[in-house]
Amino acid sequence: MTAKFWVFEGMDGAGKSTQAGLLFDKLASEGRNPIHVREPGTTTLGESLRNMLLDASREDWHQRSEALLFFAARNELLRQQIAPALAAGSDVICDRFTPSTFAYQAKDNSDFDFIAGIHRLVVEDIAQPDGVIIFDCEPETSYQRVGEGEAPDGFENRGIDFQRKVRRNYQQFYARFPEITLVVDCEQRSIEDIHQQVAGWVESRRDD
Repeated sequence: MTAKFWVFEGMDGAGKSTQAGLLFDKLASEGRNPIHVREPGTTTLGESLRNMLLDASREDWHQRSEALLFFAARNELLRQQIAPALAAGSDVICDRFTPSTFAYQAKDNSDFDFIAGIHRLVVEDIAQPDGVIIFDCEPETSYQRVGEGEAPDGFENRGIDFQRKVRRNYQQFYARFPEITLVVDCEQRSIEDIHQQVAGWVESRRDD
C-alpha cells in the first residue's frame, strides 16, 4: 500500500492537533509506521522560524514576507522529514501546511496567486498532500477557545475579524481544491464522532 501524506488544517481551537494525534495512533496500530510533524517546526530551522513567527510581541510584517518565511520552514520539512518518510513507506500526518498560508497570509486573490506560485516552486516536485482535512468552527468559537487556553500567539491575538478572514480563506481553498479536501464541522460534536469521520475519509482515499 502506497504511503500517504495527510494535512490537518483549520481554525485555532477547532481540535485539529487532537485529531491528528488520534489518526496517528490509529495508523500506528495498523502497522503504517506513521510520522507526525508540525508546520512550522520539527526541523531546526522550522522551530527557529516558528518561535519568530508566532511571537506575540513581534512587529507586524507584510503578509508576503510571512508567507516566504513559512515556505522556508516548509522546504526544510519536506526535504528532511516528509519526502524521506514517504519514500520509506511511512504515512505522514502534518499539522498545517500550505493551506494555512492561504488562510492566514492571503488578503486578496493576488495573494492567493502569489502563494500558489511559491507552492509550485517549493512543494510540487517533492511531495503533494494526498488529502487536506479542514477542521471548521465559527470564528467566535475559535476566538473563545483560544482565550481559554495558553496566552495567544502572534496570529491568535489578531482578533475576531482576522479569524473571520481565516475562515473565509479556508472556504476559498476548499472551493478551489474540493477533490482533495474534507471540511469537518467541529461545532457541538464529540471528539470520537469527529475522529470516526476523519478515519473513514482517510480509509476511503488510501487506494486513490
